[in-house]
Amino acid sequence: MDFRHSRRFASEQAKIVCGDLYPGPILMPRGLLRALDPIIAVALGPANSPTAEFHDSFEQMLRGRPDGPLLLALWASTTSGEIPHADLRKILKYFPDQLPERPINRGELLAFLHPRVSIIACCTLSLAERRDADALPAAERLGLGLVITKLLIDLPQHLAAGKLYFPQSALQQANLREEDLFNMVRTPKVDQFLATQCDWALALIEEGLPACDKVGARLRRGLLAAALRAQMILRRVRNPQNDIFRRPPRLSAHERWRCAMKAWRP
Repeated sequence: MDFRHSRRFASEQAKIVCGDLYPGPILMPRGLLRALDPIIAVALGPANSPTAEFHDSFEQMLRGRPDGPLLLALWASTTSGEIPHADLRKILKYFPDQLPERPINRGELLAFLHPRVSIIACCTLSLAERRDADALPAAERLGLGLVITKLLIDLPQHLAAGKLYFPQSALQQANLREEDLFNMVRTPKVDQFLATQCDWALALIEEGLPACDKVGARLRRGLLAAALRAQMILRRVRNPQNDIFRRPPRLSAHERWRCAMKAWRP
């Protein structure tokens, strides 16, 4: 079994699903990041549509017989961080369910996202050897804010595929018809809709920032950098001058570096 190959593979997959929010080895201890990468990669990858074969392979991995580079990397994470198997099994319990299209309101969307974000937060805190009861709620709020940010980043892609994951109540609040949003043109009503969703994500991130002070130095810089990058992206999405439907709200290497340096010396 090639551990180096499995770790590189897991890292590549985690970078793909996280995009600009991926912290990177500069900000987090390499060992912690290597342990976290496969959890994210599995949860947001094969666990989204697991086959019976993957279920069997997952159980074999928990018994110490991993098959394939991603499960090999995940097995190494479970042994290094002493993550309870019950938490890992929740990945297969919750992540296969598809994100609900056109939820009625924020409550419905958050009810779906919360248990999934909580799983990642619990595993992350276990890896960092931080099991403080008061750290989890803040970490969950931060995680929810990052997920809403990712939904906004991917909004043009989702609309192009005929999908909408934001609440119907948000459209009604902006007096925006669904077909107008699917036209993917920035109008005053679309701007109002985007501003409201950005403010929601920013508020969740703000509520979650105390988690950065509760997880210890090993995690703090990585979480803070992700939060800073998300805030920068959200300000870009919120600005009516930025046509996110033609130019995706991505960060340059220099902007990511600035956030990293600010997280290093807050």
